[in-house]
Amino acid sequence: WSRVRGDRGENALVDTDDNTNKNSVSNKAKTRKDEGYGVLFRAEGDDSTTASYDIEAEIDWGQSSLDLLRNYYELEDPKTVKSPNPLMREMWVQARFSDNYNDENEYVVRGKIDRIDIQPSPSNKLQLEIIDYKTGKKPHFKYSPSTNDRIAQEQVWKMKVYALILWKMILQTDETSEQPRDYGQEQGQQQKDHYKYGMSLDLQQRLTQAMTHEQNNQKWSNILELNSLRLLYLTSHLDDPSANDSTMIDDGTAIGKANYLDLPLGSPSEFQYILDQTELEVQTIAKGIKRLVDTQSPHAFEHCDWKYCSCHELRRKFRPGSVFQKS
Repeated sequence: WSRVRGDRGENALVDTDDNTNKNSVSNKAKTRKDEGYGVLFRAEGDDSTTASYDIEAEIDWGQSSLDLLRNYYELEDPKTVKSPNPLMREMWVQARFSDNYNDENEYVVRGKIDRIDIQPSPSNKLQLEIIDYKTGKKPHFKYSPSTNDRIAQEQVWKMKVYALILWKMILQTDETSEQPRDYGQEQGQQQKDHYKYGMSLDLQQRLTQAMTHEQNNQKWSNILELNSLRLLYLTSHLDDPSANDSTMIDDGTAIGKANYLDLPLGSPSEFQYILDQTELEVQTIAKGIKRLVDTQSPHAFEHCDWKYCSCHELRRKFRPGSVFQKS
């Protein structure tokens, strides 16, 4: 849902001048009815092509998406973002993971980073910030310090995984560049796999353009530093004083303003500790998935409580032997 709303919101910028009244919005909703996201507005449980379609619900949904876009522009005007930022947008990342005690149980973790920026740095390194856009509300840290910290850590956990994957890609790129080229069939395939899990040429070129002369011809891991993680929430709770004026609570049409949640990654030793802990957590999750799949039982599977998650569709498709098969 949030992904679709984000995509439609970006496209809505192009049509801003046309979306000044409800009738024009309704016309655009009708012309987009058959697009993939239209299923969101069909009657629940009705998969037929003739299902009833709630135009008014789509209009409300679209207007709320535009409200979020306005929030974003109030928080950060893209025109003021100085080059080379954003360095990368919607960048796919992937890295190989394995069990600490069994390299044969290798698996790949993939994701898409919304945005990467280069931050000003007093050191001789390029400091990178990973940014994730959130259409939901920024957490309201109104509880005890321990509870607030737990909430914050839960919010940034996916970002830590992104940082771990990106750092693995940086190290993989360094490792690949140090290996002599071998054009044998087997060695050539191995080198191809190494490039596959390294940084893209596009990212390398953009970083090279931002480098100083002194930074040339060094390992990427000596030049780059992952400095911070930022969650950019497009709205917030109206009663959150860190984001909103108290007078907004009485406005029945107001929505909470956009706001940031930042996590500095600390010194090199602190950063490495975060990576190590995150990798252990990823390994624990992977082992749990493996144990669950090995049961080959639909009764062992429990879906989450997020009603828009695709895992709710998995139970009906779960058949013995269909989910996991060893090669």
